[in-house]
Amino acid sequence: MPRGAPLSRALRAVLLLAGVVGTAGCTGSGPAAGPVEVPPPSLAGAAVDRACRALLAELPDEVAGDAARRQVQPDTGRTAAWGDPPVVLECGVPAPERDEPPFVVNGVGFTTRDVGSATRWTTYGRTVRAAVTVPDDYSGGDVMVGLTAALGRALPVDPTSPPLVEPLADPPPTPEPS
Repeated sequence: MPRGAPLSRALRAVLLLAGVVGTAGCTGSGPAAGPVEVPPPSLAGAAVDRACRALLAELPDEVAGDAARRQVQPDTGRTAAWGDPPVVLECGVPAPERDEPPFVVNGVGFTTRDVGSATRWTTYGRTVRAAVTVPDDYSGGDVMVGLTAALGRALPVDPTSPPLVEPLADPPPTPEPS
């Protein structure tokens, strides 16, 4: 009996390990295989390159809780991706073709556009624009909240853009007459 107990514990440990290894690739939070193909953004110039380098240096390793940063191909130094399906950021993009009303998330202005099974968020009121394509599998708000700090710090504000007004969560209290 003493020899049987260690064997069964060892066998259980091997089976448990095999089960963990066998299912590791089946979860959405595991690393995705291979780099993400992202075409180079179209705008160029020293100011764009400087702002995009600063942005990529500020970006988080994860967005939306567990979507991990992935390699991009070609590596232009102006794109980034997270998760599977990938959330894709492009820095140095032109203004959107249509003017959508902008709104503010954590102090950064955006316009959004439905692009099929994803939403494209494009910064507004910045001298260099970035666009983030968020697949419908993610909460766009969760992804963008994770990126707004980097976008706000790295992309210069355009002083010629109309000011953005953040909506108040609750109106201020009306003072009581004295």
